[in-house]
Amino acid sequence: MPLYSEMTKEQLEREMAKLQQEGQQAYDEQDWPRYAVAMQKWYLAKSYLIQDQVRIELGRTYDLAEEPDRLTITRVNGVMAWGIRMSDGTEIAVPLAMLVPPA
Repeated sequence: MPLYSEMTKEQLEREMAKLQQEGQQAYDEQDWPRYAVAMQKWYLAKSYLIQDQVRIELGRTYDLAEEPDRLTITRVNGVMAWGIRMSDGTEIAVPLAMLVPPA
């Protein structure tokens, strides 16, 4: 299987559909670790799909998809955004697709 960075748009879309099915099955079975892995992979694949369209502002605070937390962005490297988690002040990296601009 090629790396996400080597996949075409169509391959990424197929991979995302597969991961969404896996995630839904894990959710239905209440297999939370498997659900978390499928969703993390989905967000990573989505990040490669949207990386050319998304503009992340350093210093801006974004909501995190599927998490009740926010992240203030300190740097972006490829499809990953690094920042400070608002809930505990730790530095983490998340796929770009997990960043949701506040309303």
